[in-house]
Amino acid sequence: MRSKKGTSGRDTFLGTARREQFIACAIDALAETGFAGASIAEVANRAGVSKSVVLYHFESRSALLEAVVTEVYTNAGPALVAALDAAPDERARLAAYLRGCTEFAWTHQKELRAVTEIFRNLRRDDGSRWYTAKDSEELIGFVQGLLEAGQRSGEFAEFDTRTLAVVLRATIDALPGLFESDPGIDGPQFAEHLVHLFDRTVRKDDR
Repeated sequence: MRSKKGTSGRDTFLGTARREQFIACAIDALAETGFAGASIAEVANRAGVSKSVVLYHFESRSALLEAVVTEVYTNAGPALVAALDAAPDERARLAAYLRGCTEFAWTHQKELRAVTEIFRNLRRDDGSRWYTAKDSEELIGFVQGLLEAGQRSGEFAEFDTRTLAVVLRATIDALPGLFESDPGIDGPQFAEHLVHLFDRTVRKDDR
């Protein structure tokens, strides 16, 4: 479902600002009160508007929550893409991916807590989960592509790329909960541990 947009330039500008405001309010509500507390009424209350104003821009609660997921993952993209593009080889690209994902998880804990609430709780009309394991396939496939590129370049050893891609993504997906449960973890240092671990796993034995 798509959010509703105005047709004039003024409506588009103001509408974009409004939608961003409502997404931010939804993130705060999800992170602070959980899925049940993040209603349209709560978002409207936090934004200081009526429910009808929120529903003008997002035709349903589900549409708003979908927009939250899109916004959070879109924000993670530019810095990660830039780091990958700047990497000189496939080992460096894998390291850049691990560092970028870990840093984002460490610096956006509130946003990822909100997304986790949506993933766990948003349902379709028939009661089935809105987001399923299939929604992770694109991310797993991207990591698998990194690993396959490293094998083609001769930098990585031979191993099952699908299996390791699943393990790597599962590790990254667990980071928000880990950082939240243990505030003493140093994110950048943890990232370097992951880089070292996975680099030793994928590279050819050069001893």
